Amino acid sequence: MSRSVPDRPTGNSLLDRLPAGDRQRLVEGAKLVTFDVRDEVDGLQWNVQPVYFPISGVYSLLLPMADGSAVEVSVVDSEGMLGIPIVLGMNENPVRAVAQVAGQCLRVQQEKFLEMLRQSDRLDALVRRFLAVSWQTANQNLACNLRHSVKERTCRWLLSVHDRSGREEFTVTQEVLSGMIGASRQKITGVIGELDRSGILQHRRGRIRMMDRKGLEVTSCECYRLLRKAYAFLTS
Repeated sequence: MSRSVPDRPTGNSLLDRLPAGDRQRLVEGAKLVTFDVRDEVDGLQWNVQPVYFPISGVYSLLLPMADGSAVEVSVVDSEGMLGIPIVLGMNENPVRAVAQVAGQCLRVQQEKFLEMLRQSDRLDALVRRFLAVSWQTANQNLACNLRHSVKERTCRWLLSVHDRSGREEFTVTQEVLSGMIGASRQKITGVIGELDRSGILQHRRGRIRMMDRKGLEVTSCECYRLLRKAYAFLTS
């Protein structure tokens, strides 16, 4: 579902740090699109890909594998954008974007975005900063997947979603979490059960409620703190 966007601050940090005139020109004609949990962000595989600026929700970028599975490579929320390949001049997007927490995005056509990227020094600087943080995040995720346990990585993912959603409870099945973490469902089931029994979280019918955030931070790996530092750079 989509509708036109009024001229006012949008709720997306990249857009709202633009000069008012630049923001107005960029979002003119944009559409406000709503995504439910597990909805795929449409258009990222089109020949003429639009750019999406989340204003709410949390979106996982998934890299499809040959066996039909998908591995999460990044998470995007209202501090960022979906459409990095356009900035890099790529004709195809190698990843899918799926809503992990329901929300809305502003959909801007590619031609309008590229035109404003050339005209607005501020937009160019903000997008470059977002690219730098995305690059750092990808490197940290790679190191995390190679060095840290399933339990540590699960805690890091849950903390990340909690930060971005601002909600104490959110929906995520163990099957989905298995794909996000890159571990077997059996291992994820064991980790979630252990965290539930220890009182760190509550897991009921595909819904997770945070009970002891400090405990989750202690159990997580160092990557969570490093990624929070990168995230702070993006929002500074």
